[in-house]
Amino acid sequence: MDNKLIEVANFTFLNDADILESILQNENIEYIVENKNSSSVLPGIDAVGLRLVVRLKDVPRAIKVITSAGFEKYLSDKIFE
Repeated sequence: MDNKLIEVANFTFLNDADILESILQNENIEYIVENKNSSSVLPGIDAVGLRLVVRLKDVPRAIKVITSAGFEKYLSDKIFE
């Protein structure tokens, strides 16, 4: 059950996702950024959206890191469901 992937953040722009990726790597939190390739192939098209997912067991740490880094505006509504 701990391996279930949960969306913790979503982005419109690749640059924001790249910055947060670096921060999560430094904290040793495994993650996946979904739709990253679509954003690179179709630059300027924001409708695709980037989703950052982590394992269920890492959600609390990921939220803390995202918030501490000032990226709380990107937190997904899905984590509060």
